[in-house]
Amino acid sequence: MKIANLLTCCAVLTALAAAPVRAHAQPAAAPSTAAPSTAAPSTAAPSTAAPNIAAPNIDAPNIDAPNIAGNENMPWNKGVPRDIRAIAREAFLEGNRLFKIPLFSRAVEKYAEAIDKWKHPAFYFNLAIAEINLAQWLEARDNLERAMKYGPEPLRADRFEEARKQLIEVEHHLGRIRVSCPTPGAEVALDGAALLTGPGQREVWVTAQPHEVTAKKPEYATQARQVTVAPGAQQAVELSLRKLVEDRPWATWKPWAVVGLGVATAAAAGVVHGLSAHDFNMFDAGFARLPCAPAGCTQQAIDQDDPHLTPRLNRARLEQRIAVGGYIAGGAIIAAGAALVYLNRPHLMEREDANPGGVALVPLVSSDLLGIALTVRP
Repeated sequence: MKIANLLTCCAVLTALAAAPVRAHAQPAAAPSTAAPSTAAPSTAAPSTAAPNIAAPNIDAPNIDAPNIAGNENMPWNKGVPRDIRAIAREAFLEGNRLFKIPLFSRAVEKYAEAIDKWKHPAFYFNLAIAEINLAQWLEARDNLERAMKYGPEPLRADRFEEARKQLIEVEHHLGRIRVSCPTPGAEVALDGAALLTGPGQREVWVTAQPHEVTAKKPEYATQARQVTVAPGAQQAVELSLRKLVEDRPWATWKPWAVVGLGVATAAAAGVVHGLSAHDFNMFDAGFARLPCAPAGCTQQAIDQDDPHLTPRLNRARLEQRIAVGGYIAGGAIIAAGAALVYLNRPHLMEREDANPGGVALVPLVSSDLLGIALTVRP
């Protein structure tokens, strides 16, 4: 029995030794709502191990440990009454409690509630740590930058260094897209959110997944690009818009001239048809006056009684044939003209804008660059 117990204990110790050790990053303790005393505030000691944000399991600190609130002139304190700070601090402490359980999503809600009332850098730091646990890398990066905005003082030097390290690790999960658009007035959007107005350039951090960059401007062809950025990588996208212009195969009047010709041909055929009908009527009237008409007339009798009737009949028949041919020709020409009118509809085509001479100023904005590009065209 003793040997069996000894073997069991050895197996447990072996399993514990083989289990992976998780690194922990601690969120900051709640800042005091009052101005600090001259003595250095007591703080909870942070973990010395480097955080493992690939599989985060970040512990909560001693939530009662005080931190630096700063005097009333500190940027994060201006305009925030102390009673509001007290309410924010309670929400922050509740966030720490939820963090420790751990209920990271609810902790994020409480930290955001605290920030809504008091934008203390420590609140942003804890919010970022909770978002890291939820793999919300982009939001965590933004909040880490806000936490570090005023330097180490509101966080403590060790917490500030921890935030800096976390920022570097978080950025390994993100990518960057540098978007440029030289078209003046073009509205450029990233995943439907406004990014910049051309001409200009901007670099943004994005999650490592497919993104859509679009550029739009009235009377210009819209451009859209699908961009997939790998973690830690950077992609450059340039969207240059082309003006939409109306283009026709022929001048507008030419197809309509063909239609008009067809109408004129048909109208002329109608006139000839009228002449043909008149000549047929004249022939019928002259034939009725012939003496042989009641009993029937031979061609010889017709020519003897009225030598003008037969030529009139022949002329009427010729006019009739001409009229029928004119109707057919006019209809065909009208149909051809209608087809040409359809084919001559305006088509929108893209055309490069002519590059006017002069000086062009293009703002350049990115995480590590702020300036203006000057271009001189002859």
